[in-house]
Amino acid sequence: MSGADGKLLKVGEAIDSLCTIEITGRGVVRDLYLAARAAQDGPLCLAAARELAARVHPGDAVVIATGLPTYPWFSGEQDGPVGAATLARALVLGLAARPIVVTEAIHVEMCRAALRGAGLYARGLEQALSLPTTAAVVAFPTDPAEAAEAADRLMAQARPRAMVAIERPGANERGHYHGAKGFQLSDHCAKVDLLFERGKAAGAYTVGIGDGGNELGCALIRETVVATVPFAAVCQCPCGGSVVPAFVPDHLIIAAISNWGAYGVAAALALLLDRREVLHDREVDRRVHELCAAAEANNDGPGLLDPGTDAVPARLHGDFVELLGFMVQSGIDFGRLYKEPRYPWLAV
Repeated sequence: MSGADGKLLKVGEAIDSLCTIEITGRGVVRDLYLAARAAQDGPLCLAAARELAARVHPGDAVVIATGLPTYPWFSGEQDGPVGAATLARALVLGLAARPIVVTEAIHVEMCRAALRGAGLYARGLEQALSLPTTAAVVAFPTDPAEAAEAADRLMAQARPRAMVAIERPGANERGHYHGAKGFQLSDHCAKVDLLFERGKAAGAYTVGIGDGGNELGCALIRETVVATVPFAAVCQCPCGGSVVPAFVPDHLIIAAISNWGAYGVAAALALLLDRREVLHDREVDRRVHELCAAAEANNDGPGLLDPGTDAVPARLHGDFVELLGFMVQSGIDFGRLYKEPRYPWLAV
């Protein structure tokens, strides 16, 4: 392994470490992360970024699924749409990809608002597939039969090279969707699992990003989820199943907050490309949170429309992004010691 490769892995480990700091006090993230690492090779965010960089070429579509209906409003939270928008920005800037955000009809406007906050045009599917710096937001059906038809249409039209689910519920072994506390959300959830199943079968790279075990992709660490997370083994709805979605992705990322997992992938992509600007900054993060909140995405906790995620205020997420950005730039600068140093006196 070259010095540059070793440095890359070390920064990748640091990105994962930062993304898994248990800031919300749930007490399950470390166990879930260690299980995900045991099931997969290398730092999680870096591994996903490497695959995305290898598979996604200019003009290729990438599906990003998000939106988790929250009781009793059954409106989404900022965890998910904010990460989807900032990752879409990174994929556009870094790989010239065509992002397609998939969510429930009731979450379309908050996702569009988040994308605009991230600096992207939010347009229809045809425009998103043909225009630069543009993303689509697609309302996906909650009815299974309609969802199957929509999945077939989207696969035929977009032919996505990759699919990423961020804070996205999925159907358990009995076909039902749940929140983190085990309550059923089936009637309110778009059946995005069907799209991911078709994508994986067609060769698209599938990634799940979650923080609590009920998110799409966590089947990869099912045993740890049911043993560690309260209400995970047996839900609190009549189905009597687990809260773990059945779909098994190609890759799973566990973070303390799902948005942070998306930030971590963007940071790792910036590191791989030697381009700090691929990861958004504090100001962009603030704007995404504010516009998303104004479009009625809540901040969890008491369910207020305050900018922030998982009851953590937006300014602290901005601090987190700045730390990631500093880490990425430091990794880029040190990596140049093994390539072309920025400063000639560092070449000796």
